[in-house]
Amino acid sequence: MKKQIGVIGGGAAGMMAAITAAKEGAQVTILERNDRVGKKILQTGNGKCNLGNRALSVECYHGGDLEWIRDVLEHFGTEDTIRFFQSIGLMVKEKNGYLYPVCEQAAAVLDVLRYELQALGVEIQYQCKITKVERLASGKLQVSDGEKTWQFDAVIVTCGGKAAPATGSDGSGFKIAKKKWDTPAFLQCPHWCSCAVRRPTC
Repeated sequence: MKKQIGVIGGGAAGMMAAITAAKEGAQVTILERNDRVGKKILQTGNGKCNLGNRALSVECYHGGDLEWIRDVLEHFGTEDTIRFFQSIGLMVKEKNGYLYPVCEQAAAVLDVLRYELQALGVEIQYQCKITKVERLASGKLQVSDGEKTWQFDAVIVTCGGKAAPATGSDGSGFKIAKKKWDTPAFLQCPHWCSCAVRRPTC
């Protein structure tokens, strides 16, 4: 039986997490509070969607564990980003060291991500703002938005920070991520937006 994974938040980090998990053979469900995924992607790079840059290094980040950030970048750096997007049908170009889709349209980036989710059979549930995640006696994680509940073997929290409340990034995910678990704590992973995941899934 396939492992059931829930991804809370359907932004850039959530879609990438869902695609990665689905490619590893999991059955994935994205729980998105808005009426569509990737809302914030359309605003990035002044509508052109800056995918990354050639000068990406640990010095570009600030945090308490720079060695951990270095390790993350070594596992998935600029060339990996280019290869990933090319593999799902997006042509990438470089402009002054920055990476953009050739068409310079953020909508194209969102489109290829959505097509890949669909091709991999990722389910997306809209209009659900998750308020609670709890571990059941069975070991499953039960996720609730106050009206509906879902059960998963693992949950990835990718709700973003507080940078764009209008798109759903209002910091509400921090309350979920800070919950005391009986397994290793959540970690903050760098991405287009803040992403909290358990270490075994990094």
